[in-house]
Amino acid sequence: MSRMGAPTNFVGNDFVFPKAKIQIQRPVAAPSQPIRLSIPVAATPSAASIEVSVTHTTFSWHKPFQTFVDFLHKYSLGAFALMFLMVGASGIQVASSYKAGQIENSFKNSSLPTAKAPAIAGLNTTIPSSEVDKEVQKIINQTATLKIGDQVLNIKPETIKSWLKITASPDNSTTSIQVRSKTIAASLNALANKYVITPVDQITVVHEDGIPTIVVNGKNGTRLTDPKTLDTQAAQIAKVLMDAKGIALNTPMESVPFQALTPAAFDKLIEVNVNTKQLYAYEKGQIVNTLPISAGAPATPTPIGQFKIFSKLAVQDMKGFNPNGTKYFQPNVRWINYFLPGGFAIHGNYWRPASWFGNINSSHGCVSLPDQQAKWIYDFAPVGTTVITHN
Repeated sequence: MSRMGAPTNFVGNDFVFPKAKIQIQRPVAAPSQPIRLSIPVAATPSAASIEVSVTHTTFSWHKPFQTFVDFLHKYSLGAFALMFLMVGASGIQVASSYKAGQIENSFKNSSLPTAKAPAIAGLNTTIPSSEVDKEVQKIINQTATLKIGDQVLNIKPETIKSWLKITASPDNSTTSIQVRSKTIAASLNALANKYVITPVDQITVVHEDGIPTIVVNGKNGTRLTDPKTLDTQAAQIAKVLMDAKGIALNTPMESVPFQALTPAAFDKLIEVNVNTKQLYAYEKGQIVNTLPISAGAPATPTPIGQFKIFSKLAVQDMKGFNPNGTKYFQPNVRWINYFLPGGFAIHGNYWRPASWFGNINSSHGCVSLPDQQAKWIYDFAPVGTTVITHN
């Protein structure tokens, strides 16, 4: 049998040839005499059993690497065991540190009191659920008024109830009542906006006769004296709402005067006189076209006022009801300019003779004129053009 390992001379199978330091002494005598080596005989069992293998080698770069590989091969089991112990020890240390951190945090959390958000006085409360209905009824039925200018408004219970958020606990033993401040502000603004009026500007035109004619009568408007008042009042309500002692608010209003304008105030303007049955087209204050029209019949009059063109269609089938209840259908109506929801428009009319326009009002409220002239209006007036109708 042979053994794998580092290069070593073996004697037999069990004995390693002893390392001995051999000293060679050269005698002073003549070199003809034989030199004797002094080697202890007892170190060698038998001269016949000694096998000496002598190999002449030179240094190579891969020999140390091969030696290392042979070492790992021989002691691989031990190396793996050592590595396993090192990894296991590291894992135990990490786990111990993590557990220690958890214990420390748990100790800190349990030793410190948990901070709770303080309840805001007047904005929320928690009561036994059995008392909720009684408490809510007391809050929403309190007297609440809002004075806007000269108008005094009573705020309804259902409006006040919308200002509350009611939430029961998971076990339904208690209920939280919270005030919705933003909802209060929105409600007050909605109520006030009903009394905020945009002023109507007075518009005066001059035709060929040179006589100024007021085609739109001016009307003053109203507005809040201080737009921030309602937000301030909403915050005040939120603080006292659940006291149920009543609410009385006063929001000052002021008048907004109208302005006196002429067609020069508009880039483009269309004036329709339903009485004389004439349409006037203005551009930068100057009349650029005058066209005869047919407006609404007495039973279906054209609305009077100031409007804006909001939609345009090149062609459309029109249908509806006559004053006597019968239906009408008019296909392929051309060059339509809608200026008021409900079907009111300036459009072409191909089913009436030319003599009709400027003489007879017979439409269902629209302003109609021959197709060729309707096409001119369609091209002249973009969406947003002001339309004024008057008697």
